[in-house]
Amino acid sequence: MLTLSYGFKKPESGDKGTVFFPALEDNAQQVNDHSHNGTNSARLTTLAMTALTSDVLSASWVDQGSGVYRQLISMPAGLAFDEVAIGFRETVSTNTAYLNVEKVSSNSYYAYTNDSTKSFKAYYTS
Repeated sequence: MLTLSYGFKKPESGDKGTVFFPALEDNAQQVNDHSHNGTNSARLTTLAMTALTSDVLSASWVDQGSGVYRQLISMPAGLAFDEVAIGFRETVSTNTAYLNVEKVSSNSYYAYTNDSTKSFKAYYTS
């Protein structure tokens, strides 16, 4: 039996059931318990993740007075406001933007800006 990086076991020619099946059981347990932290499995990078986003369109800003505009944003299905970090980028320049947000419900929030001519993309990470 050959032990691979991160502890997985690979059968070699001639490994019989007395060695093979316990190794198979250990591998199944390790697959169940791994965390992609670089210790018990390969580290998961941001390149391996699919970004969940929402569009924040300039046409949807609502004037709140005093030069403040807000927009109600519904988060993608399966996300909860209290369990994610929300970042914004300008749609045209892709510059990072710092919008204020206010929770409305578990999966929606208001975003606030002082420039109603700009559109943004909201990025969610957990």
